[in-house]
Amino acid sequence: MTFMTSNRATLPAALACAVIVLASIPAIGEELRGFASVQSGNQILIGKRIVRLFGIKAPGKDDICQIEEAKMKCGVVAWSELIRLADGWHVSCDIELKTKNGPDFATCYVGELDVNEGMVRSGWAKAVRQQTDRYVVDEDDAKNFKRGLWARAKR
Repeated sequence: MTFMTSNRATLPAALACAVIVLASIPAIGEELRGFASVQSGNQILIGKRIVRLFGIKAPGKDDICQIEEAKMKCGVVAWSELIRLADGWHVSCDIELKTKNGPDFATCYVGELDVNEGMVRSGWAKAVRQQTDRYVVDEDDAKNFKRGLWARAKR
């Protein structure tokens, strides 16, 4: 009987310790929700927090690309594509990689639409294979159908 009593007495203490330990672990799989304000072809502001899209790389705002004989500000076009996909929409972002000084990397969704995938599939972002191979098939599709950056680009 004494054994049962001591277990009951230590159970709340053990649960309290478990809660403290779990609370001190960094959020893995943290989700961020809110209305998106697009900052560039790679970044979204949600509330006061900037996230960078995980697994993709869009041209920077000042990047110039050559499509056939024409030069264009492909970074501005990539930015406008992300605006089309996410700006002003309620997004949910799964934090994939936390960073110390810069924005965290996230996969973001508008409803069921994977925004990162949409950028690559439209051809205005490339898959970053060092982070994930998730978007490689979307990049291949954009290349095959000559969308975005792959539209008859000179190489």
